[in-house]
Amino acid sequence: MSSVNVLYVYDRVRTTSFTLVAQKHIEYMRKLGMVNVRDVSIYSFPMFKPNGRYVAVIHPFVYVWSAIRNEMSDVVDINEVRKRYERIVGVYVCDTDRMSSESVNELNEADVLVVPSEFCVDVFKKSGVKKPVYRVPHGVDEHWYTTQNVWSMKGIRGLSFSLIQLYQYKQRTGKKLLLWWFWHSWLRKGGPWVKAVYERLVRRRSDIKLVVKTSMANVPELSELAPLGIMQVYGWLSDLEKMALYDLADITLMFSTGGAFEINGLESLARGVPAVAVDWGPWTEYIPPFLRVKPGERLRPLPDNNVHVGYGYAVDVDDAVAKIEDILGDYEEYRAKVDEWRQRVLYPEYRWDVVVRRFIDVTVSR
Repeated sequence: MSSVNVLYVYDRVRTTSFTLVAQKHIEYMRKLGMVNVRDVSIYSFPMFKPNGRYVAVIHPFVYVWSAIRNEMSDVVDINEVRKRYERIVGVYVCDTDRMSSESVNELNEADVLVVPSEFCVDVFKKSGVKKPVYRVPHGVDEHWYTTQNVWSMKGIRGLSFSLIQLYQYKQRTGKKLLLWWFWHSWLRKGGPWVKAVYERLVRRRSDIKLVVKTSMANVPELSELAPLGIMQVYGWLSDLEKMALYDLADITLMFSTGGAFEINGLESLARGVPAVAVDWGPWTEYIPPFLRVKPGERLRPLPDNNVHVGYGYAVDVDDAVAKIEDILGDYEEYRAKVDEWRQRVLYPEYRWDVVVRRFIDVTVSR
């Protein structure tokens, strides 16, 4: 197997969610030693001429392949690019329940496609994709499941001042912390419903606080939430800091109305923290039934997107409020159920070492 050469193509200039997943694929492919892997930037790939036989893994596929076809056609022939490789593997996502016909045409140019959920396998096929589509979920490193609560470690170092302040705030006030990750896409990440649910909760009780994790300090959309009283953590977090943030949270609000996986829900559960989500979409493959709430409004999560053109569902606000209050009212029981779920269901499948073995199997071995 180690004689197989893989060229992994991803964005090495900008850091996106695609980048982070690609880096984990590459890291564990090298650790496992089952293939020889070389990585190149999406911007170098069209001109790259491999010395020998390679399988090309392109991530994200539609973005890269359509750029070669449409924006670089005067300098490179896409058919010549294809001929350089034994197999073209496209890694991609579905952020709604339907892909556009234009994106389906691009997807059908790959030999094999990889998506992070069975939900996306179904969306691709229903949208008209004819090529083989395999589910390879995302994961977390094993230590996400095994490391003790970060705040119980003696002499812990490397935590940002904002996290320490948040820890001290929780110790001082005894507040229950609701954590919401918001990097972009207010509608797709469920912003309006986070606001509606939190607004309802703060009217009923004084013992909660919403913590919003953002990429930068000044996020215009947070003006919607600020009058309700929130706390913000922003900027890049190390793996240890991310675990520390989850370890402070009592509940993660995973209110996305669309997406292909939404790894924050998995990260939360891996740390033993309940993650509440709508009972629809790819996250139902790893979020247990006892943490799901019924669907509410049906909407287009990305109304101006020309690739992900379908619909998704928001949480039902009444049901979400009731679920959060039920969890807080019987918190230790819910934590015990989450712990059993993560050990029995998540740990055996949703680890990067397990995930990447499957990735190699479907992209190289078949």
